Amino acid sequence: GARVVKVEGARRPEGARRGPADFFALLNAGKESVALDFADDADRAVLRALIESADVVIDASRPRVMASLGIEPEQVVASGRTTWISITGHGRTGDAALRVAFGDDAAFEAGCTVGDPPMFVADAVADPITGIYATAVGLAALVGRRGNVVDLPLATAAAYARGAGGPRGGPYPDGVPVAAPRARAVVGAAPAFGAHTEAVRAEFGYGRRP
Repeated sequence: GARVVKVEGARRPEGARRGPADFFALLNAGKESVALDFADDADRAVLRALIESADVVIDASRPRVMASLGIEPEQVVASGRTTWISITGHGRTGDAALRVAFGDDAAFEAGCTVGDPPMFVADAVADPITGIYATAVGLAALVGRRGNVVDLPLATAAAYARGAGGPRGGPYPDGVPVAAPRARAVVGAAPAFGAHTEAVRAEFGYGRRP
């Protein structure tokens, strides 16, 4: 029932758009698509307005990206209205904040492997694990206290799910049976890139661009 606005860089669309169309539709059906030029002052203002109007912001970039746009998550959440979920590779602070991570290498770092030599337990498994935690945080924020920046590093989330540092107390042994994957039916189409950009610009008083 939520209104979900997906924001992408006008010059750098999400890479998943180049993959299988059905997979992209599973992830993005029902969302609005906004494409903004982050080098443009007016588009940065639209981005700020969108963020400040949101109940939950989900950001999947390193901290330096928002800093380069003049947007500080801590300032955004200070009003108490918005919760900012920051999905990083290795955290928001220190040298780790500069490190890039993907689902496979983050899971490998977290010890989500089996066998010798070690093999991945699943393809890019740190991504869905972190997504599940982000979903729980977002839902909790909608019904409870807001005004927080929540750092969800891929590597830490994968390690927690594995049991390293989590409530289960230790790594899982090899040979734990896993259910076979089940295909999900595509129930809607993903919006075209930037399909809602002009409507959102107008919503925040910036009008149609030439």
